[in-house]
Amino acid sequence: NAEYMGSRQLWWGHRIPAYYAHVAGVTPGQDDAAHWIVARTEAEALAQAAARFGRPGSDIRLEQDEDVLDTWFSSGLFPFSVFNWPEQTDDLRAFYPTTLLETGKDILFFWVARMVMMGLQLTDQLPFEYVFLHSMVRDAHGRKMSKSLGNVIDPVAVIEGITLEELHETVRKGNLPEAEVAVAIEGQKADFPDGIPPCGADALRFGLCAYVSAGRDINLDVDRIVGYRNFMQKTWQATRFAFSIFGEGFVPAPAEATIVDARRTTADKWILSRLSAAIEATTSALEAYQFAAATQAVYAFWWDELCAYYIELAKPIAYGVDAHAPGSAEHTAAVDARDSLRQVLYTCLETGLRLLHPFAPFITEELWQRLPRRPSDTAPSVMLAAYPVVVPEWRAPEIEAAFAVYQSVLHAGRSLRAQYLKPSDKPELFVKAKTAAATELIKPFELYLRVLCNASSSTILGAADGNPPAECGVSVVNAEYDIAINLRGLVDAAKEIAKLRKQLATKQQSLDGLVSRMEKPTYAKVPEEQREKDAAKRVETEGEIAALNASIAMFESLVGGAAAAAGPAQ
Repeated sequence: NAEYMGSRQLWWGHRIPAYYAHVAGVTPGQDDAAHWIVARTEAEALAQAAARFGRPGSDIRLEQDEDVLDTWFSSGLFPFSVFNWPEQTDDLRAFYPTTLLETGKDILFFWVARMVMMGLQLTDQLPFEYVFLHSMVRDAHGRKMSKSLGNVIDPVAVIEGITLEELHETVRKGNLPEAEVAVAIEGQKADFPDGIPPCGADALRFGLCAYVSAGRDINLDVDRIVGYRNFMQKTWQATRFAFSIFGEGFVPAPAEATIVDARRTTADKWILSRLSAAIEATTSALEAYQFAAATQAVYAFWWDELCAYYIELAKPIAYGVDAHAPGSAEHTAAVDARDSLRQVLYTCLETGLRLLHPFAPFITEELWQRLPRRPSDTAPSVMLAAYPVVVPEWRAPEIEAAFAVYQSVLHAGRSLRAQYLKPSDKPELFVKAKTAAATELIKPFELYLRVLCNASSSTILGAADGNPPAECGVSVVNAEYDIAINLRGLVDAAKEIAKLRKQLATKQQSLDGLVSRMEKPTYAKVPEEQREKDAAKRVETEGEIAALNASIAMFESLVGGAAAAAGPAQ
């Protein structure tokens, strides 16, 4: 009495078309195989039985087998049976064959091959063109999820959150032996010491898509899903903040007016260029079923470009109009910049939400419904709105190249700030451009540098304009730019000098040891590869020492300047 696989018997499955023929006056013998008739219909089976036994149909009673065919047989008919095949319905003509099947590689033969064979045999057509094999979800360590390991992650627990004790209860209420319960609970303590925070359906969906890469298994790390929850929150906050910039009565311009606008600033042109690039990257990835690349493109646009740069740069433009006298040229330019900003920001948000929607349907629908509509936009839902398409007119490679230079200067300035200043400090900012071309390139970004470096003022110094004041901390960006911040009155120079001298002593000791080793007569026997590494290390360390000495000299000038300003001691 072997156990029977009950899951393979489906009451809605296809009943086996086999009939047992009960013939009047005939008692079946030990071998009654002759009494089984296989036919398409009961009438056909009755005709076969009458011919086989030479009796009229009235002497024969048929009894159909009560069992059903294997589930894979029924599911093999799925692509066309759902359209009421074999009837030639309108749906069958419209929707069969299909385009894409999404499934797992473990049932390629059990199901996919059967659908192909059934489709060719019964409809003379392939049931689909493409098969996309989804990934197997494993735990963060790459192990198959197992109740006995305690590493099974219920999607609802990730969406709604669950405490560690509640996770333990899911194991205790199962059917594991007591010894395996203990092992599973220890596994949960190791993997989820604080339980699982609520992440929401969008973050989980986005995270799973971000993991998918060429059918490889997914090692699901809940901490990464938490990171995507933060991304969803950033999207929400950015959209909500935009409403304060739009103001009362804002009406988005018609779509055709977004192609070209003479009022656009450098930042406007840059973000639209990046939006068009994101659209191209996302749609290309989706067409190639590269979902990880698609999510990366959407994420980079929202987080790294729209939120990290454009929205931050929008603040002084949106609120800077009142700083100029009405009717002045400066006021007119500020109004134009603000109005362009509003339209561009709306375009980025509305298009960005449509771009993000397949990966985060709930938050994008909620935010999209709150946005004002363009005059020609009649879509009732973001689900029904057209997916974004590339706008070639937005692409501006020369602006993107210039913006990349600005970003490198900004990064150096922020690092310099972090090295010496508190977040609340607002220093004077200087950018030294070493050529005329470099000067012209960075000039349009002066305001942006001042805003994102949190400076009180900013100055672009050309090749002939001299250097920043001696009391500045300086960072060499590249061969064309230095960036400097005035530290006078903002740092404890004596304390910084002591710290730098300690670092200098450590570096000098390291250099002395390296030079001593390189100057020994036996050094010639050292492998050439190691000698090359030592030479590079020597040059690097000498450069660090020179930079430390320059910083010490700068801070000493601050101390000397302060003493001179105070005058001679009484």
